[in-house]
Amino acid sequence: MTDTDSTDNSAAPGSQVDQASLPRFEALSIYIKDVSFEAPSLPRVFLEKSSQPATNRVDFRVEHSPISEQEGLVEVLLRVTVTSSLESETLYLAEVVQGGLFVIRHNDPAALEKALDVTCPTILLPFAREQISNLITKGCFPPFLIAPINFEHAYQEKLKQRAEQQNGSDNESRA
Repeated sequence: MTDTDSTDNSAAPGSQVDQASLPRFEALSIYIKDVSFEAPSLPRVFLEKSSQPATNRVDFRVEHSPISEQEGLVEVLLRVTVTSSLESETLYLAEVVQGGLFVIRHNDPAALEKALDVTCPTILLPFAREQISNLITKGCFPPFLIAPINFEHAYQEKLKQRAEQQNGSDNESRA
């Protein structure tokens, strides 16, 4: 009986792939960075009956900052603000800053930027949506569910605005 070695040592020295140079994406941690709920119209709003429905506005902003560029660690923050108003009066304002710690490594800067502006906030949104809904419900207002946010569209708009700004500054420098 002979022993077989399953290790293939036939590759030329130095031809092994450097693991640190391969693209990598991993969510290490998802957390709440900040929470705020304000209801300036309470309790008066519960005593007044209005036939008009409240209007709700949802705003969001994505921020990211490197923690360790060598390791590819990045903190991504998704700030979601819901403002509900009736006529000119603010019923409530609920804000959640949902954070995530991600490992993102990619040799293509465009792919890295897209991961930060599209993939990461897409992962964070369900957590922020749940927190916003809980805050509003605990404030004794009807449940509110944030509709899906198209981060891809927001990213494309960002690229479009950047291109327009570059074209504008190029035209100014030629004049």
